[in-house]
Amino acid sequence: MVAFIFAVLVFSNVIKIGSSSNTQVVTGQVTIWGIYPQSIVQNYLDSATAKNTEITVIYRQKNGDTFRTELIEALASGQAPDIIISDSEHMFSFRDKLYTIPFATYSERLYRDSFIDGASIFLSKEGVVAVPLTVDPLVLYYNKNLLAGQNYVVPPTTWTGLVQSLPRFVKKDARGVLNQTAIGLGESDNIDHFKDIISALFLQTGNPVVALNPNTDEYEQKISIGTNGQDELATAKALDFYTSFANQASSSFSWSRTLPSTLDTFLSGKSAFYLGRASELFTIQARNPNLSFDVTTIFQADGATRPVTYGVFSGASIVKSTANFNAAYSILGTLSTKEFTQYLSSSISIPGVRRDLLLEQQKNPYVQAYFKAALSAFAWPDLDSKHSETIFRDMIRNVNSGRSNSTQAIRTAAEDL
Repeated sequence: MVAFIFAVLVFSNVIKIGSSSNTQVVTGQVTIWGIYPQSIVQNYLDSATAKNTEITVIYRQKNGDTFRTELIEALASGQAPDIIISDSEHMFSFRDKLYTIPFATYSERLYRDSFIDGASIFLSKEGVVAVPLTVDPLVLYYNKNLLAGQNYVVPPTTWTGLVQSLPRFVKKDARGVLNQTAIGLGESDNIDHFKDIISALFLQTGNPVVALNPNTDEYEQKISIGTNGQDELATAKALDFYTSFANQASSSFSWSRTLPSTLDTFLSGKSAFYLGRASELFTIQARNPNLSFDVTTIFQADGATRPVTYGVFSGASIVKSTANFNAAYSILGTLSTKEFTQYLSSSISIPGVRRDLLLEQQKNPYVQAYFKAALSAFAWPDLDSKHSETIFRDMIRNVNSGRSNSTQAIRTAAEDL
């Protein structure tokens, strides 16, 4: 009951870190493990806790891919952090180690009003698994010179428009080998973010891929069953569409497994479009400072009523084993503020997920495009990102090799998930 009352006070801003003399100040040490750079997060926390000399916050940056293993080992040795900051590609593999904030403390209505729709990935049957921070959406980068050369003022907005543009950008040598293309799709080995792209295509059909069962509070695959009888057909068609770009017998053929990666092809000026994450902006600028490019939202299905893309969401959560629950809850309250989200978003140049931040005008045209993409970003609970990537890779390979048709490949992937 004490923890419950304390939680209510923290999230109603009654208890704060280092505030005026009439606010309750908590004490102790709080250790945070997170996926963001040490200097960025630690600097903010040092400033936020500067007025309170009775609490110490230690932040340590961790690799997302090894996060689960390190956390399990730390729990076994009694050295686990009090709070973690992780993302939707990794957090669900250790969700059972995290404290769920009950809706009686943090109401579902307040949560949904405060954050974009895709942030609902951190909601469970009982409450809030993590306080959402940022989203790294899948976006469309395009080569302005190649588009201008074909009289495109702006890129196509639909997948149909992309297919129609292929003859303008796809170029082959005398042997029929591709030496310029429109976009990299169809394969898995040399397609950066192929799982993101397939996920976006599935999500655009209305299929959530993996979803929480509200009755059991357990995650279930939805690729083959979805929410209605047409889901398997819809996802199979989406898989067929994706693989058609690597099928030499298809009119959409525009990619080969012999080409460099999609990012490298785009950076070399040999691809009109590149589907990548918002976080790749600095990489693109650094690796080819002379590339004339811009960014916009990804292609959509014809007649789509609302845009949908895939995104990786990050969030902060308390570890159940914390020995200083009150201090951890207080720091979580600090991490949940608009000020921290805005600071983090501007520091790493990807959107925060608070609605009030996304409404603000952005001077940087790239960031403005990312903010627009954030509003349409969704994810699915990935309980084992390495294995699910293998499942998606096999699904694509099975179709490309002819071992399975798309429906069979979807069913196999569903069984594996």
